[in-house]
Amino acid sequence: MKYVIPCFLALTLWSCESKKTVFQDKTAAKVCEPAKANTTVELGVKGMVCQMGCGGSIRKALKETCAVDLVEVNYIDSLEEQTIKVYYDRKKIAPEQMVGVLSKINDKQFTVRSVGTPQTIK
Repeated sequence: MKYVIPCFLALTLWSCESKKTVFQDKTAAKVCEPAKANTTVELGVKGMVCQMGCGGSIRKALKETCAVDLVEVNYIDSLEEQTIKVYYDRKKIAPEQMVGVLSKINDKQFTVRSVGTPQTIK
């Protein structure tokens, strides 16, 4: 009995530790160099229900492309379509690609379109 309890305790601690490592590996964020924006584009987004949650999902998805520097979300509760302004490196991504990325997140919650034409940052 003296040996059973320490062995059980050691086994329990060891199994918890290995699960923790697997969890950390699965949630590791993609690391990339900060993008240097040289262009902006406005996108119209339908399907947003709040600025914090939806806006955060949009920012995260675009930042993970490693081509986007900043995303400004202009959320107005009474509007069906929200406007976001994206500051990005046009050598790394095109507006059409951003539309594709956003159209796939949150179980295809958002309908996205380009609003206007991209503008060069001087």
